[in-house]
Amino acid sequence: MDAFIIEGTKMTPEIKLDGNNNLFSIKGSSRPENPKQFYTPVFDWLTEYFGKENVKIKFEIQMEYFNTSTSKILLDLLELFEQHNENHEIHVVWYYHEDDEEMKEAGEELLDLVEISHELKML
Repeated sequence: MDAFIIEGTKMTPEIKLDGNNNLFSIKGSSRPENPKQFYTPVFDWLTEYFGKENVKIKFEIQMEYFNTSTSKILLDLLELFEQHNENHEIHVVWYYHEDDEEMKEAGEELLDLVEISHELKML
């Protein structure tokens, strides 16, 4: 399956969904004007991907900032991964900077809401 890539901007994160290597990542800041519209193609791609073969997946999250509406989107993404975790061994890595306690806590809070293999890593 072809990779799905969105280049990051000041308002939106870089998103890389590499189905060939089973490595997905979201990185940067997320405060799009219309989060649902921005993230819909990501959910569409993932839904199609999860209909394919069963493989191990690594999902890396390295956010510098995200707004409240993106927080809901991130939870929706994690819940989607949780739904497919039985057929795909999914592991989430939440990266945060040493001096960014807020981002560490955000990761802990979101990941505590889903049952999925995960780890928090300091950069």
